[in-house]
Amino acid sequence: MPRAKFSADAVPAFAQAPSVILVTGDVAFFVEEKAGQVFEKLAGRDGEAIRFGDEAPADGIADALLNRSLFSPRRVVGFDIGRLLGTDSAGVLLEKAAEAWTRGTPSSRREAFRHTRAVLSALGLGAGGDPAETAEAIAKKTRRKEAAPILAEILEELPEEKGGSAALQSAIRLLLERGNDGMVAVVTATAPPAGGLLAEIAAKGLVLEIQIGDKHDSAAPELQRLARARAKEGDVSVDADAIQRLLVQTDFVPAIFAAELDKLLEVAGPGGRVSAADVRQNVEDAASEDVYPFFDAIGRRDSADALARLSRLFSDRPVRAGDREVDTERQWEFQFLAMVTGEIRHMLLIRAALAEPGAPSFDRNMSYPVFQARVLPRLAEPVVPFGRSPFAARSGSVAGYLWFKAAQRASRYTIPELARALARAAEVDVQLKNSTPPLEALTAWIGGLLAGK
Repeated sequence: MPRAKFSADAVPAFAQAPSVILVTGDVAFFVEEKAGQVFEKLAGRDGEAIRFGDEAPADGIADALLNRSLFSPRRVVGFDIGRLLGTDSAGVLLEKAAEAWTRGTPSSRREAFRHTRAVLSALGLGAGGDPAETAEAIAKKTRRKEAAPILAEILEELPEEKGGSAALQSAIRLLLERGNDGMVAVVTATAPPAGGLLAEIAAKGLVLEIQIGDKHDSAAPELQRLARARAKEGDVSVDADAIQRLLVQTDFVPAIFAAELDKLLEVAGPGGRVSAADVRQNVEDAASEDVYPFFDAIGRRDSADALARLSRLFSDRPVRAGDREVDTERQWEFQFLAMVTGEIRHMLLIRAALAEPGAPSFDRNMSYPVFQARVLPRLAEPVVPFGRSPFAARSGSVAGYLWFKAAQRASRYTIPELARALARAAEVDVQLKNSTPPLEALTAWIGGLLAGK
């Protein structure tokens, strides 16, 4: 069965379900939550439901998969397979295990156990034997010798798995081959690597992928909910403005947000508090910068905001144009010059058109529906002898909202001011080609436009 984006409709009824369903995503909180919904739908009221925790022995899970229920025609078994999927880099998993172990909380210990099992699986090693010797062997193979002492501690306390991961992998593969004969496994994995068992489940089972938000900041409500839940679990108070600051500084990326949130909660400790100042102090600012608010700042003639945004656009952080990611690796200064020049050209064209005799009236506080009714029909009129409007795109249509925003931004400028700025764009292009520092050349140009020079 193909992969599918997680939704209630994507979860099949038990009779139509494949024998293995994997729920996966970048954040464990949401993976566990959605997997619970799948589990409940499949089990229903009369199905036998068995859910295993992170420390459940592999042989116990394998037995539950291979034996039919004695009490119901339907059995649903749920567990996490992060221990089985391995990784392209066992060293990275080892670092995560050591970091989790040093935090010392019950949940972080379980996380350390999970990562350690994945390391053992990836390297084809068992948890038996002397912990110190096994730790030394793993540290040598992963070139992480400094992690050996901590790993030895983890292995010393790692709950025993009698059947081992190999037995559980065999049971899952047998279940995939056998199909749904009254048994369905609902398995989870957070940010798993491609290939291996994951590919087998995708080919013969069903993979439901969780996507938190499909646009830049649309993940905010779910991430706010995550923050409140984690804070309650850890008995930590988190200020509302701290959550908002964390959203911005992690650029609304769910996996980064979750990781930084865990660190902040750990630092605060039970009974503690996380403020916006704590976020600013402890979390790297990875926020992306949007080109369009920069254009709006130009339209307001807000020099402080426009020049601050210009500096951030050239600060090596990710750049967007709305929801579209901008590639800043290839001559970004020339791309940016072209974008700003295009916007100034739009501003000049609409400013001149609205200044003509008989043009419809416009003010910057006009709503877009009024603009559509009053101004847009005039912009769409074809010009003789060209037979098309100068405001039309190549397709022939006029993008109303684009020109509405351009008219708003142009309303605080005179036609000569915009014309001078457009003419000076050629000078800036020459400066950039002559190795003038991009931010220096662009700041002088934009500063001149804002000052009306």
